[in-house]
Amino acid sequence: MMKKAFAAVVLAAMTMSAQAGVLINEGFDNVAGLAASGWTFTNSSNPAGVTTGWYQGSGSVFGAQSGDITSFAAANYNNAAPGGTINSWLITPEFDASGGVDISFYLRAAGEGYADQVSYGFYGVSATTTTINPVPDSGWTLYNVHLDANTLGTARFAFQYGGTYDSANYVGLDSLTISTQDAAGDVPEPASLALLAGGLLGLGAMRRRARR
Repeated sequence: MMKKAFAAVVLAAMTMSAQAGVLINEGFDNVAGLAASGWTFTNSSNPAGVTTGWYQGSGSVFGAQSGDITSFAAANYNNAAPGGTINSWLITPEFDASGGVDISFYLRAAGEGYADQVSYGFYGVSATTTTINPVPDSGWTLYNVHLDANTLGTARFAFQYGGTYDSANYVGLDSLTISTQDAAGDVPEPASLALLAGGLLGLGAMRRRARR
């Protein structure tokens, strides 16, 4: 009986620790509403196109990685005008990265013959930005990023949709999670266990390139 009770306490403590360690958990159900939660949208494409930046995904292109079919953030070639250069940013709110964080998210691209380009990295700390070209129509791909403890304390995480109008088509971003390292599976300290035991959470347009 005591073993069962102690196991329940440990499980509850680990659950509480994991929940407390999740800093951002975004499924992009409402991309338009992200700005009100501290997210930043910046489209510095030159010249700018008819889409203003990242927007709500379209189920007519592909479905979300999880949740409702349109619950992902998307960006497309129309972020720039014909012949232009794309430079469209989606940046998270600030979070506490002083103890180090682990980040995971999914990316996907669509449109055979195109080379969509997405860069991602920490915004506000000294870290390397990674640029990838998602493979079109290959399904959602999981990416993981780690940041060690840093003296700046707070940080933001940014996604940049880049490339050119002629080479780009459509990309999707979904299921972003930013968590402290404790949330990744560290066992709660004995003091935490004792405390718990004592007290017994736009457009969505996709174009197709003709084969030559």
